[in-house]
Amino acid sequence: MVIAIKDSSIDRYLMRTNVGDQILRDRGKLLLVGSCMDRYPNIVEELSERGTFEVLHICLEETHMNQAGFKIASIIKYAGISDVAALTVDGSPHCVQLHYVIEDIKRHFAPEIITTHYVIEKGVVHEVSDDAVKRSRHLSKIQSMLE
Repeated sequence: MVIAIKDSSIDRYLMRTNVGDQILRDRGKLLLVGSCMDRYPNIVEELSERGTFEVLHICLEETHMNQAGFKIASIIKYAGISDVAALTVDGSPHCVQLHYVIEDIKRHFAPEIITTHYVIEKGVVHEVSDDAVKRSRHLSKIQSMLE
């Protein structure tokens, strides 16, 4: 179910946005947020304004990451996006996929884009490096770091 979020920066849904949308073309920067970020409208607004990002929301509990990834890659190419940032809840097994998708797109299709990753833990925003996102996909590497 898609919920329309009023009085928030999160009012445009990724999967319902045209890949060549004029607003995306004009901005050239995209902030992808987990739909549950409606709990933190001020944080979304602040990040959006700081980076002059256009905000689109996506819930990877209702949309498969492959569908979202194809849509994001298409938007990057068709709309000429140069910067992509993700903001999600930390610890969510669904939301973390958004960070993975963005890094996969960068690695395989758009190495020129700038990627930034943010997570919220207990109301606090943390910036996460691309390297942390990449390492988190490999449990054996995480395990060896813990030993």
